[in-house]
Amino acid sequence: MRFPLTEKLIQRQINHWSHLRELLHEQSPPVEAGPGPVITISRLAGAGGRTLAAGLADRLGCEVHDHSIVERIARTRRLSPELVALLDEQDIRQSDLWVRGVLENRLFLKEQYREALSETVLAMAAAGNAVILGRGAGHILGHRATLRVRLVAGVSTRLARLQERNGLGRAEARALLEETDRRREAYVRKLLGVDPHDAAGYDLVVNTDRLAPAAAVELVLVALVAAMRQQPGHQTAQA
Repeated sequence: MRFPLTEKLIQRQINHWSHLRELLHEQSPPVEAGPGPVITISRLAGAGGRTLAAGLADRLGCEVHDHSIVERIARTRRLSPELVALLDEQDIRQSDLWVRGVLENRLFLKEQYREALSETVLAMAAAGNAVILGRGAGHILGHRATLRVRLVAGVSTRLARLQERNGLGRAEARALLEETDRRREAYVRKLLGVDPHDAAGYDLVVNTDRLAPAAAVELVLVALVAAMRQQPGHQTAQA
C-alpha cells in the first residue's frame, strides 16, 4: 500500500536531485552533484530489517549492501570469503581466528577486519544510493549517513515471524532469536565499542509490532525527506 502524500514528497525530492544535477552539469568548471541518499538499518532479529531494506531499494532505486560487504572485503584484501565471513556479525575469539589463519596461511584478525569494514562502508556511502543493512554501518558513518534507522519489535512478534519465515517450532525460533540478538550485539560492542540499543545512535527508531512492512517503508521515506531537507546546501523544491 502506498500513501499519496508520501509518494508526492518522495517524487518531489527525486525531481530536486535530478534538477540539481542538471544545473551542476551546466556550470563551468564542472561540479560533481552529490550522491543519492545513504540509509543504514540496524535491527533486532525478526524485526523486519531485510524486508525494509528491499522495500526502500525498490522505491528509491538504491542498492542494498548486505552480504556484498563481505564479498568486497574478501576481494579487496585478497582473502577467502569463508574466512571473512567468520567475522561477519559474529562474536568470534581472536584465538579461533589465529588458528584458522594459520591453517589457511593468511592471518586476518579483528583489528584488520574493523579497518576493512570501515573502509568498505565509507566507500559504499561515498558512492551514494545505498541501503546498508547491519554491520554497525550507522555507527561507522555517523552523520555522514542520510538516515540511520533502528528496527525493534516485541519478542512474541519476532518469534512468530521467525517461525513463519524459517518453518521452525517455537523453541527453535526462540533459540535462533536469542543467539542472533546476542551475536549481533556482541559484534557491535566489541568491534565498534558502542551500545547498539542506545537510541541516540539513530535518527529514527521504529517499532514494527503493529506496522505492516509497507507502512514501515512509508514511515522511513517520510523521515528520509525530512533528513534531506536538513542537509547543508539543500534547497527545498517547489511544489
